[in-house]
Amino acid sequence: MSIKKLEKRIEDKAIEEAKLFLNNEKKKNIEELKKFKESKEKELSIRVGKLLSDMESETKKRIVQETRKLERILLEEKRTLLDALFLQVEDQISSIKKDLYLNFVKKLILRDAPIGESILFVNKRDYKFFNKKFIDDINEELQKSKRGIKLSKKTIDIKGGCILKGNEIEVDDSISSLVGELREEEEIVVAKELFKESG
Repeated sequence: MSIKKLEKRIEDKAIEEAKLFLNNEKKKNIEELKKFKESKEKELSIRVGKLLSDMESETKKRIVQETRKLERILLEEKRTLLDALFLQVEDQISSIKKDLYLNFVKKLILRDAPIGESILFVNKRDYKFFNKKFIDDINEELQKSKRGIKLSKKTIDIKGGCILKGNEIEVDDSISSLVGELREEEEIVVAKELFKESG
């Protein structure tokens, strides 16, 4: 065998082994690349899943916060409407006809005057209506139950109604106080009626 043939055989064998080695390395690299790709896809999928979960959680949290904020705003609006409604009631009581209003205040005094003599306080507007005859008529009825009133020379800053100061007790029958008591008793009913859902 000649040297050239031997060299050719060695060269062919080396080329064949190199091709085999390269094919094996190529397969290994493809396999490693495939594993790497799968690993990165899995990692990316986990990260995307966590990101979506975090976004969903944050979105739900924000929806809850915004819903609460809207509920507070709605509640404040309802409170404002109720305040306006009860102020309107105060205004309407204050502006009824003089004889009806005086009869209303007289009933309050007869109902609530404490035992003994009390000082009657009214606002500046009403003071002129509480003349001697009006006070005497009330006292005539109050004396039956050992009570009496005397009109104070000073007026007080109330919307209407009166305040009675006895020796041991003070009775606030001002319109604001009476409407406040009414509000405490009836606000839930009024609110339900006023804000009932239609449909």
